[in-house]
Amino acid sequence: MKKLMILYFVALWPFVSIAQSADSHLLGRCSLTDLQKEPYSEWFTGNYIDYTPNEAVLKQLKNTSLKDCSISIFFGTWCGDSKRELPRFIKLWDMLGLPQTALNLVAVSSAESLYKQSSGHEERGKHIYRVPTFIISKNGSEVNRIVEYPVLSLERDLLNMLIAKDYRPNYPSYTYLAKWFDEGILTDDNVSLEGLANQIRGITQSSGELSSFGRTLLSSSTDKLKAVLTVSRINCDLYPDVWQTYSRLAELLHKSGEYKQEAETIRQAIEVNKDPENVETLLKRYNEAVSKANCY
Repeated sequence: MKKLMILYFVALWPFVSIAQSADSHLLGRCSLTDLQKEPYSEWFTGNYIDYTPNEAVLKQLKNTSLKDCSISIFFGTWCGDSKRELPRFIKLWDMLGLPQTALNLVAVSSAESLYKQSSGHEERGKHIYRVPTFIISKNGSEVNRIVEYPVLSLERDLLNMLIAKDYRPNYPSYTYLAKWFDEGILTDDNVSLEGLANQIRGITQSSGELSSFGRTLLSSSTDKLKAVLTVSRINCDLYPDVWQTYSRLAELLHKSGEYKQEAETIRQAIEVNKDPENVETLLKRYNEAVSKANCY
């Protein structure tokens, strides 16, 4: 029975693949055919077969406008969440009887120089900060998105965004940050850091959330350093007791040549740090920053 099921959905998928392989990971546009090859089939096939969407929710979804939507899926074959959620989404799509041509699969990289980016840069302008990201669009406009993992379940999330229309994906701070970036707020010299921090204070999960946003933004272009500095300063306001937030800000200040501020920020990291093993490294960085600051 399982073999018949696999043959069924293989036959439905169009053979179109321009994916590239880099370090055993897919990169760029790809198709299901790529995911059926080793080593990806090891996790794709099993997770597809094992997932059973809720029948009651499936019936409701069949009466929505989902059939008129297209889905862009950004994922990483190196990412555990992608390995789990992507096969499940394909299984859900197949059980709804929807056309595979409506799905656009794009594999992104985990390499520092191409972080969360594809070879063709299909992610550009789409604010992909976590993977997998499922972008649901209708008539060329984004309806909503599922980020990294569903809030409830894949099928319930789709139903809520299409029927209730009050669906809020995971990492809601990213919606604010992306909007601020697009509107130039993150590069405005007069912007209130405290004001921005207060808007997302209750909706961030950890300091790593904003750090990941900044890392992804900066990896696509060094021209975005000023915006990333603002995000990092907001992160220090939100998490003043986490020494890594100051350490990351200091790294960015070093990149921008602001050595005096870098030294002051490292001093703050030292004050907050609770692990003696980190002190030696932080002190070395502090002295180097002071030395550079005195040279200018």
